[in-house]
Amino acid sequence: MQGSKEVLDLLIKLKDTRLNFAIFLISNLLLVLLKQELITLNSVYETVLQGLVFVTSIRLVYAAIGATLDFFNNKKILKNKEAEAALKLEQEKVAENLSKEKMLSDFRQLDVFQLYIIQELKRQNHISVTKGAPLFTLKNKNIIYTPAVGEKTESASLTYKANELLGETVWAEFDDLKYGAAKRFFTGLQPEEVKCFIKFLENDDIKTTYKDRGVTNYYNSYYILKQYCDTILFSQPQRGSAYTIDPIAKNVISSIYDEQTDILNG
Repeated sequence: MQGSKEVLDLLIKLKDTRLNFAIFLISNLLLVLLKQELITLNSVYETVLQGLVFVTSIRLVYAAIGATLDFFNNKKILKNKEAEAALKLEQEKVAENLSKEKMLSDFRQLDVFQLYIIQELKRQNHISVTKGAPLFTLKNKNIIYTPAVGEKTESASLTYKANELLGETVWAEFDDLKYGAAKRFFTGLQPEEVKCFIKFLENDDIKTTYKDRGVTNYYNSYYILKQYCDTILFSQPQRGSAYTIDPIAKNVISSIYDEQTDILNG
């Protein structure tokens, strides 16, 4: 009797579902055989078998309920993860679009110096750029990066995003960007500088030096135009001390100053 109770206690503690299912089947089989008098067992063992059927049936029902709940919970968790992944992907797309719109807006606000750098980078993968505000601004806006830094210059390249946007949108409207930047530039010039640039309405080319008895002399325009040699205001590449106005820049000069003959003759 005591041995049977110990066996029953031991089996009750077993929590493996497959083992409980096996015990449940075998116990039921033995009870069926006992009922049909195909086998003979002590009443104590019959009670143990009945106890095992009761305990294991509870365990199996409990396991079935747990498995069902786990199935629905896992399905809910999976659905939530899919929804979170879809939301995260959508948020990433929105963030990417906002980032592109921000960079496109930055491109449209670049000045004549900065657009010159972009123009040169469109022609080649990297260029040497003198340190200064234009370079700093482009780096700050994440439009370019400088893998190599020297004492006075930096080797600049377009960032992946900027290069991608340049190919998709910016280069197609680059003439408009040049026009806007040139207009902002010319409307902010001092009168003496205006007098220099307005001469391009008469001639596309201006020489800023001349030879007198073998000595190089400089016109006032030399010091003014030299400040803007590396800009989109002039056709590139710029050679020597002669400057050729860019057609877009000339259109801007004409639209602003063509009727201001008092400046031209002042």
